[in-house]
Amino acid sequence: MKRVVVTGMGLRTPLGHDADQLFDRMLAGETGIRPQPAWAEVGELGASLGASVEDFDEQVIPRKYRRTMGRLAQMSVASALDAVAMSELPAEVVAGERTAVIAGSTVGSPHAEEVFWEHLLTRKSARGVRSTLFFHGMSHTISANVALMVGARGEVMATNSACASSTQAIGVAADRIRAGRAEIALAGGGEELHVASAIVFQSLGAVSSQASPDAAPRPFDRARDGIVVGEGAAMLVLEEREHALRRGAPILGEILGFGTTCDAEHMANPDPAGMMSAIRACLRDAGDVSTIDYVNAHATGTPAGDAAEAQAILELVGDGVPVSSSKGHLGHLLGGCGVVEAIVCLQAMRRGVAPPTRNLADPDVAPIRLLREPHEAPLHRCLSTSFAFGGVNAVLLLGDEPGARS
Repeated sequence: MKRVVVTGMGLRTPLGHDADQLFDRMLAGETGIRPQPAWAEVGELGASLGASVEDFDEQVIPRKYRRTMGRLAQMSVASALDAVAMSELPAEVVAGERTAVIAGSTVGSPHAEEVFWEHLLTRKSARGVRSTLFFHGMSHTISANVALMVGARGEVMATNSACASSTQAIGVAADRIRAGRAEIALAGGGEELHVASAIVFQSLGAVSSQASPDAAPRPFDRARDGIVVGEGAAMLVLEEREHALRRGAPILGEILGFGTTCDAEHMANPDPAGMMSAIRACLRDAGDVSTIDYVNAHATGTPAGDAAEAQAILELVGDGVPVSSSKGHLGHLLGGCGVVEAIVCLQAMRRGVAPPTRNLADPDVAPIRLLREPHEAPLHRCLSTSFAFGGVNAVLLLGDEPGARS
């Protein structure tokens, strides 16, 4: 079986636009969650917090390419460009038939959808609809625009499975490389902040009504009352290990295992058994795994979801492994959360410190080892979990590639 390593990463998040900045701010206990005053115009909406990406300069992308990109694709393409630059891959190698692009989001650009439907419903006319709106809003807007930007001519796929989207993208990309169908893959995903997301989660009884970032979200905490939606994007460069070694590439980590399953029980209610099935599938895929050093939990701050995940972690990983959630720092990036949290795991292994869970004061879940402060320790294997509506579960095991630790 071919091995798959990470040689580049790029991101745009509410806590910064590079992995070191993001991780430093998480260790410092900072948050990218902010009040969203414009949302007050929406009647009966209880949510007022969101996590937005600030100071994003879309002009890093040439204008001729930006025409087919909404904000979602722009953040993703900018992230992909950074990831390719970090990987030190020559442009002519990326622009080949052995490079795949696999990325996902919950939807395309919601702002593009809003513009389209506002035009149709107010004007009742097809005249004047911008031809580029479709490319902004299409479900595969990230993967198609990234491929166009870098010239990748291999497989292009979209893994649109809500909050599991970008975790599935990484796993599927790793599988394509293992199978010999690609040597290089750009994998990840993102989401664009829009009030529609808050409305949807409120309709499901899953959004926080708190008004302060110091009060929400509260992963694993007794006072948790729901998620805070956010935006962001990230992309990884994955390579077949021997391909990376031959060119002396900087290796940031390894994709050791991937598992994805479906609860097939309920569209919205979490199922610990389904979560455990995905973790078991991931560990089977990784082979003989003797230890896990850290779990970056999906933990969004919903009462049922966090409790179910803690139970699954306790039964399969145990009560001694450090666990934390990134959501208190970043909000819920929906389709983008998996890839950003994979980068958090890579940073944790590189730095030898696991980040804390922000806003955790009084845990009321199964007795797992939840981190409230940064935890310094050698970290060689990190588990990252993503669980989505529809009962879709996706889990990655990442390793600190040097030495191929057993």
